[in-house]
Amino acid sequence: MKKIVLLLVLAMCYTTTHAQLGKMLKRKAKAAVEKKLTKDEDTSTSSSQTTNATGMVGDTATANQNSSKTDYTDEEFKAELAKKYPNDQVKQDLYYQKYLEKKQKEAEANKPKTASSISDDFLYMSYPFAMTKGMSAIGVDRVKLRRQMTDMGDNVDLLPAQDPEYAWLRFLTTPELEAMSPEGYIGYELVSGMFTTKVGTDRSQTLELGTGMPILVRGMLIADDVFVIYAASHQGGHAFNVPSYMHQKDITILNVIGKGEQQFHLEWLEKAKPIVKEFEATLKANYDAAAKSTMAAIKMPKAGSMNNTASLVSFAKQNVSKTIEKDGAKLLKLNIESNDWSVVKNKYTGHILYRWIKGAFTEKNKNNDCYLQGFLIKQHYNGSGYGSSEFGGIIHGQMPYGQKMNCENAN
Repeated sequence: MKKIVLLLVLAMCYTTTHAQLGKMLKRKAKAAVEKKLTKDEDTSTSSSQTTNATGMVGDTATANQNSSKTDYTDEEFKAELAKKYPNDQVKQDLYYQKYLEKKQKEAEANKPKTASSISDDFLYMSYPFAMTKGMSAIGVDRVKLRRQMTDMGDNVDLLPAQDPEYAWLRFLTTPELEAMSPEGYIGYELVSGMFTTKVGTDRSQTLELGTGMPILVRGMLIADDVFVIYAASHQGGHAFNVPSYMHQKDITILNVIGKGEQQFHLEWLEKAKPIVKEFEATLKANYDAAAKSTMAAIKMPKAGSMNNTASLVSFAKQNVSKTIEKDGAKLLKLNIESNDWSVVKNKYTGHILYRWIKGAFTEKNKNNDCYLQGFLIKQHYNGSGYGSSEFGGIIHGQMPYGQKMNCENAN
């Protein structure tokens, strides 16, 4: 009985081992076929006979035709593989899988391409622009307006249809600009971006614009989906948070962004200019008022005790006049402000180097504008006393000097 049981156990072990060995051999055979197939595919172009991805063999001259042949039904193809590899099921399965994959790729490649359409939220421009991005320029005729609040203020971004993730131009408004805009509209100023456009009546002149240019570029939101971009020569400068303004004769409407009807753009090209001019006129009026208020507040500083020394006053007038006359300006009034000399010593040794006094003067330049300026007079120390007076030059970059003032206060 024990011998019978032992024989049964041995038989079962043999069967299991044989099955596992069979599976292992089958996996190795499949891997070998795949390796050979890859090698065959890599060298197929130089062989006199070509084996394509579906396992069919043909002459080199007809290889290209056979490789793209899809006239077989799936069952017919299986039958062909069975004929070609009657004793190799692994190879049949592998080539059949390759056939299905190739068939799928060809089906995908032959699908009709859907025309790329731009959604309706991209608006037409009255004139195409060239967007500058890196070293290349891309023609732009449709953009999306994106309005958003940032820590800098209210922004309007222009996003070109060619690259809707890229903010091509950014315009910013401030509380001052918004307050000065005509009722129902909002004015913006270009803060980032670069573009090339045609200007002038015939649009024949090309102009490249961006931040930091001598020509000022602004935008105006006319309605929810209408944005006007315009430019002109830069006038004035910021005074008490009043932005600089444009010269009205130079104002050019660069573009109108809105719906696609041509008539729509033609109408807005006409209607936009008076609105823009009204806005710039408001800016100029506010700028002039602020500048006048600023100039009225600037007055000649009071004279100090040193102003009683006639020789120093005469020396100052002579040297100041000689200096400003080079620029076509004329000296109007001069005071020495200091009450005494200020002594400058070497910070390491404590030895006296020189002493100085400062003064103020008013001038009228060649444009008949009046300014308040400052000056210095120095006397170097020679070891036992001070030498003769030296003109220390005009004071630059120090308030209140260098400011424009009313000429009534300058005399």
